[in-house]
Amino acid sequence: MSRSPCIKKSRPADILLQNWNLGRPVALDISVVSPLNPSTLAEAGATVGAVLEATESRKHQANDEKCSALGWVSTPLAVDSYGAWGKEATLFLAQVAARLAIHKSLPKSQASFDLFSNLSICLIRANARAILRRV
Repeated sequence: MSRSPCIKKSRPADILLQNWNLGRPVALDISVVSPLNPSTLAEAGATVGAVLEATESRKHQANDEKCSALGWVSTPLAVDSYGAWGKEATLFLAQVAARLAIHKSLPKSQASFDLFSNLSICLIRANARAILRRV
């Protein structure tokens, strides 16, 4: 199996959803970032969400061209280690919640609550595992 010349050493997606929006695949690039990272601490302290916005921008710079060449839509899903989601992630997850609400015959608010609750639990567990690895 040969790789596309568009994808050399990096992959533009952690998750690829086929036929997501009007038949176009969406490439999801998931990033969990810490606002306490020394390289971004000043920026995080000055502007709420600055680290998430910078992460989304960096992911677009790295992936948009590759995804476009493959006919995919590039969507970064950035979340900080405290549970704040980036703007694009929030919009995407709202679409997921809307589809979930239809599929499960739930009010959209309930589907959104359930989705974000489950994602929060996953993030808490991942943080706990990261802490335990360091001990």
